[in-house]
Parts: sequence; C-alpha cells; structure tokens
Amino acid sequence: MLPRCFGVLGDPVAHSRSPAMHAAAFAALGLPHRYLAFHVRPDGLADAVRGAAALGFGGLNLTVPHKVKAIPLCDALGAEARRIGAVNTICFEAGRIVGHNTDGRGFAAAARVLGAGDVRSAMVLGTGGASLAVIDAIVGELLGPGGQVRWVSRDPGAVHDPRVRMIGYAQIDGPVDLLVNCTTVGMAHGPGEFPGGYAALLGALAPGARVIDLVYPRPPGGLLDRAAAAGAAVQDGLEMLLWQGVFAEELWLGRELGPEVARAMRAALGA
Repeated sequence: MLPRCFGVLGDPVAHSRSPAMHAAAFAALGLPHRYLAFHVRPDGLADAVRGAAALGFGGLNLTVPHKVKAIPLCDALGAEARRIGAVNTICFEAGRIVGHNTDGRGFAAAARVLGAGDVRSAMVLGTGGASLAVIDAIVGELLGPGGQVRWVSRDPGAVHDPRVRMIGYAQIDGPVDLLVNCTTVGMAHGPGEFPGGYAALLGALAPGARVIDLVYPRPPGGLLDRAAAAGAAVQDGLEMLLWQGVFAEELWLGRELGPEVARAMRAALGA
C-alpha cells in the first residue's frame, strides 16, 4: 500500500494534538500514512483544500476558523454537515471534495463519558462552527423532554427551534445542568476571559452540573478549574477530539475502527 498524506488546517494550529492521535491510529492499523498540521489563514483556505485534492491527500480535518467557510468549497455534503452548516472532515472521492461533520457525534460521545445524558437545561457559549455541531448534538441526542438550550452570543439573533433560545452574555441566567464553551477563550493567543467575566457563568450552574470546555489543553485557572472548585464535573476538549477523530478516520478509510485503535489514539492524546 502506498503511503498517503492526511492533515488538519487551522489558524492557529500549532497546538493541535491531531497529528499524534492519527499517527497512533495508523500505526495500530499497520498503515504507512502520515498526518500533518498545516497553518492556513482564512484567505488561503480554498487554495489549501484544492491543493490537497490535487496532491492526492487521503483526507483533511478543519479547525478554527475554517469549518463554516469550507461549505462552498465542497462538491457535496454529508447529511450531518448539511444539517449543521459546518464541515470538520473532508474526503476526496473520485475527484470530488466531500464535506462531513463528525464534531456532533464526537461531542455526544464525549458528553456521555461525563454522564451528560438526558439534559434538562444546557448553555452553549459561542457561535462558530463547533457550536453549531454541539447545539445539533444536544438537541438531537442529549436533551431530555421539555429541555431547553440557551445559546450565548455577542450578537444574538433569531433561532428557528423552540428548544433553542439565543441570548447575549448580559442575559445569562440559570440553572443549567450542562455548560459548554465553544469559544476561543483560554486558547493560546485567544481571549483571556468571557464578556462579563466568570461570575455569571458559575452562578448559572445547577448543583451537580457538568461543564465541557472544547479548548485543550486545559488552561490553568480557567473555566474548568473554576467550575470544578464550584462542585461541577468537568471535561476538556480532548475527549471530543478523540471521538470526532475516530469517526473522521472511519470515513477516510471506509472501515470501522476497533476499540484497540481508539485506545491507541486516546493514549497518544494523553486523554
């Protein structure tokens, strides 16, 4: 089998642990493939995706800030990417660029590891591509009967789903039993604090709440440390990264990954 190249495109991307995770998977499967991280600015996304297709890449992942902007670059979309409106995984199939989204399934799997099933009230911070997948997963897989999601944005607008209410940071209230950070607060070179600070977020947590921060590695003194000190169960972004990676690789290889491969990927992440 000839080796193929896979990769992740992002801005920033130097912090990504995806190369280590996918290298571990290829090694466990006995495949000669390589997976690399590529720093691609937004104005270079189209050239990068089309260049990867022309070079015969096996597939791509997309991270901040490319997930929504990749939609018009795709010749076709999988059902989840079409429904969510964002792409995190690209397959090159018979000369076509096909966009998929494994973030939603990855988030749902990660949330269940934390015991966040049958959610009554959730709050999601941020409106980027990751938040679209998280909202989709909560509403479709985790939200209990009569549950509601507060979607927090700097610029709130209308949402055409009675289970989702978009609010501004000044309108944060509780109680919520699941809080998810989909912003870049805490990421390297990202903002250091949320609009309005941490007090409103921590004050909205119900007893026994679960808090998931998609940022990794976990920033010291950030949201998760503060939420844990307040009694919440917490999880950083490595668990979601693991499961979206498993599902992405299954799309690229056209086969299901066994539990031993997932264990190798988890060990490479240090999750």
